[in-house]
Amino acid sequence: MKKTNNGLQKRKVKIFSLFLLCSGLAWFVSNLTERYTSTTSFDLEYINVPDSLLFKGSSKDKLEVKLNCSGFQFLRYNFSPRVVQLDLSYIKKKGSKYYLPQETCVKQIESQLPSSISLVNVDNRDTLYFALYRLYTKSVPVVSRLKIDYAQNYMLDGTLKMEPTEVTLSGPKNEIDTIRNVHTKTATLKDVSNDFSEKLSLIKSVKLLNTKYSANEVSITGKVARFSEKIVDVPVEVINLEPDMQIKTFPNKVSVLCKGKIERLKKVKASDFIVVADFNTVKDTKSSTITLKLANKPEGLFDIKLLEKEVEYILKIE
Repeated sequence: MKKTNNGLQKRKVKIFSLFLLCSGLAWFVSNLTERYTSTTSFDLEYINVPDSLLFKGSSKDKLEVKLNCSGFQFLRYNFSPRVVQLDLSYIKKKGSKYYLPQETCVKQIESQLPSSISLVNVDNRDTLYFALYRLYTKSVPVVSRLKIDYAQNYMLDGTLKMEPTEVTLSGPKNEIDTIRNVHTKTATLKDVSNDFSEKLSLIKSVKLLNTKYSANEVSITGKVARFSEKIVDVPVEVINLEPDMQIKTFPNKVSVLCKGKIERLKKVKASDFIVVADFNTVKDTKSSTITLKLANKPEGLFDIKLLEKEVEYILKIE
């Protein structure tokens, strides 16, 4: 009988505790649905910094505000602080200081709050000031460090194309003043026999702490073609002779080595070239040789080279 009474007592205690817990929970939920006016804080994120200015910091990274909202919403803010974005395109300047007007700050915060939350007040003890510095811009050429090793009998067809060929630096004047160019990282293409396209990152100086680049990399492209060789015998033309002089060169024709596409080489003729020997370059008439120069050459060939640099001559003066 005594054990039965003890069991009943324990059961009553459990029922009472559960009832008390439910009552407390109901009271707590009821209070959370009511509206309150209280203070909380927002984390600040700054956006839309003017392109002409460099952002280095602000006087605050948190802002205290007074809100009127439900207890549930306050509870959510306490567990997960809200981030509010402030648009710095609306900043003002007074003397050398940049700041965001109080009314602008209030409007921007209100626009980001749900309609169920009212902004009562914003902490106005300190104005929001910003460390902003004027940016200067400067365009400099990009210097490629791409090395290309072509496969045998292959060459670059035309010229390398790089995009962009220059970059714009935006930063403090004392950082970018002395910059003359920007180099790419070093890269090597080996045994190249096909057209290629390569992206190379730019090397950014560690000294340019506050400088922005308009591009982070460049694209380098090139067309590659198979080439052949052709030797053309071209007559030597002597120029700047005195009227009473006659000259004869040995040989009277010299070889010109041409490299190019096979279809282009088929069209190459001796008349496309002019090889001259300028008598004005002869300082000593007792010399037996005269220097040659390629005065005219056709377009569309990879490489053109005189195989003889000079010829012998016999001079006759009447």
